[in-house]
Amino acid sequence: MYAYYKNGDRENAIDQAEQFIRENPTHPRVDYAYYVKGLANFDRERNFLERWFGVELSKRPPVNSRTSFQSFQALLQRFPDSRYAPDARQRMIFLRNRLAYYEVYVARYYLKRGAYVAALNRAKYAIENYDGAPSIKEALETSRDSYNKLGMNDLAANSAKVLEKNFGS
Repeated sequence: MYAYYKNGDRENAIDQAEQFIRENPTHPRVDYAYYVKGLANFDRERNFLERWFGVELSKRPPVNSRTSFQSFQALLQRFPDSRYAPDARQRMIFLRNRLAYYEVYVARYYLKRGAYVAALNRAKYAIENYDGAPSIKEALETSRDSYNKLGMNDLAANSAKVLEKNFGS
């Protein structure tokens, strides 16, 4: 699996990792298979053309980010003392922030289009699931703005209070 990963063949690296996990669930190095699976999905985010043309990935659906996050999460749940755990934790923070940013980006898109309930749902999802991410401030602003547009002034005021209390804005 490492050879596939290092050679840039992410699909086969993931397949080999999954096969190893399935066939050797009690192996002392199965933590490494979870780690490689997470790495392979983590690195699948951006291909050559996307790097060349400077495509901003935060505005694209984060399918691989979710899969990578789940692989690292499985590693940490099953093997919290693994030698790969510290790196997996750092990557999970990055992935969590990316997932939160995408939710807020979509919420802002809905807000611009006048789909206020959809914007609220996306912002609420980001706030509830990605606590501590840098884009949570923008999620709260989106909630406040959506409530204002819907004429729900009490809820808009509550969102503004939470925003003020947490971010001083």
